[in-house]
Amino acid sequence: MNSLLTLPSRRSNSARSDGPDLRPQMISPLTQLLRQLASVIERLDDRQYTQKPVGVIESSVGGHVRHCLDHVHALLMAVETGHLDYDHRERGTPVETLRSSAIAAINDLISALEQLPGFVMTRPLSVAVNMSSDAVAVSVLTSVGRELAYALSHTIHHNAIINAMVKTLGAWVPERFGYAPSTIRNMESLKCVR
Repeated sequence: MNSLLTLPSRRSNSARSDGPDLRPQMISPLTQLLRQLASVIERLDDRQYTQKPVGVIESSVGGHVRHCLDHVHALLMAVETGHLDYDHRERGTPVETLRSSAIAAINDLISALEQLPGFVMTRPLSVAVNMSSDAVAVSVLTSVGRELAYALSHTIHHNAIINAMVKTLGAWVPERFGYAPSTIRNMESLKCVR
């Protein structure tokens, strides 16, 4: 992953919205999740980060981290180009094998996310989608805001897998790491009922 991210162009006003600035609601949950992921990575040792398999899971923690960060990186690049392809990514990068590279990449992504201008949330994108392994990808319309929501959900999903892996390795994970917001909300409402 390139540590120098191209930030979205501020010169394009074509997708400006006069509505409320949704950046805090859209970006803050993802940056918080990425910071939480970095705290888990910091507490692992190099062997734990790269171990394969971990229990019944064939991949490494580093592989899941790289996969998540690739998705966020792809989205940030799409803000500039207008086209998103989550499947066009490099595997086996230093993010997958070096904790320091993963943490640096997380910090770069957080910085780039926090610099997104408010008007990009409604900016249209085309996204290439592989509906099966033996078919050509199709292109569908989406928006930056929708894909930020997807990146959050995707990262939560992989954090849940990382949670199980890290616990199997005997290392620390924060409470509710990898839990969806709706699950946490439901857990809180059940506490109030008791």
